[in-house]
This record gives sequence, C-alpha cells and structure tokens, in this order.
Amino acid sequence: MKTADANQIYVMEFCSSICAHSEPVIVECSPVHGTAENECFELVGRKVQEFGGNQVFGWAVWEKPGVFIEAEFHSVWQQPNGTYLDINPRNPAFNIKTILFVPDKKIKYEEKQIDNIRKPLVNDNDVIRFLYLSTKRFQILNRGQRTYEHGEISLPNKEMKEYQRTIKELIKLQNTINKRYSTVIA
Repeated sequence: MKTADANQIYVMEFCSSICAHSEPVIVECSPVHGTAENECFELVGRKVQEFGGNQVFGWAVWEKPGVFIEAEFHSVWQQPNGTYLDINPRNPAFNIKTILFVPDKKIKYEEKQIDNIRKPLVNDNDVIRFLYLSTKRFQILNRGQRTYEHGEISLPNKEMKEYQRTIKELIKLQNTINKRYSTVIA
C-alpha cells in the first residue's frame, strides 16, 4: 500500500465518492516519535491542547496501484498557521512522507472504530474477496461493545475460530494478489 496518487482521475473520483463536499489535500508527515501507531485521534487532540490549532477528521487514502483503493478514517493536526500536518507514527519500512487526506466535516471520532472504505480497481474475484474479508475481519473485531475497545482485543472461542479462518484466507489471498500484480507500476 502507498499514498494514493492525487494526479489520477480514479483517485479523485474515489475521494469525491467518500466526501463530495471536500477537496483532497496532500499532507506532510511529521510523526511524533515515541507514541503508538494508529492512535491519531488521541495524539492530535493532545497536540491541539498543547500548541493550539484544530483537530481535523477525514480520510487518509491509500492504494495498491492498479488493484484497489482504500480510505482510512484519520485525523490530522491543523496548525495555528492553518497548515495540515500528519503527526501519526507509522512503520518506518513504509517510508511515508506525505498522505492524501480528505477532510470530512460530517464525521467525528466518538471513541468507536470506523471501518475503511474499499474499492477494487480491477475486476478480479480474488481482489473482491480480499476486500470483503477485510471488512469481515473488521466486523469480527468490532462486534457489539468491542467497537469501543482499543488495543488488544479478546475474542470468545467461537469468534476466535472465525477470525483465524478469515485471517488465514486473507493472507493466502494477499500472497496471490501480490504475485499476480507484482508488475503493476506505482
């Protein structure tokens, strides 16, 4: 996965489909080191309290070029000078310098998990199944009150078996997709 390319028409159409009232922006990444990955809502909230500015909710847009595109509910810091900054730490192996961010004034973080929005870019049953199982994985982890839980999640035995089957198939499909589309140019 990589930052979606704002120069591509299909990327702009996808962004418009998730939030028609907002233009996507390229946001520089400046991660706060020593903090947990994927805890942007709390991290940005603390940054606003300490330094001012605003917390902006919206969607970070990623793609597996030529295969699928995905929007992740996210938060960035709007600095007092008005510039957006993504302060969320990520795995350094991904070498992400900027993100494509779609501000969305209609959505707020209410302490519960929100699933990604996914769209295939190819007519491939394996890709479609992979995206379906990604949604299923989210649903298993966020059933009932778990939607408000963060960090490590404990699953009852029956759901753990369902989760393990889902993950096993996801990994198999991911390997198949990676091999099939390894020549897709980013």
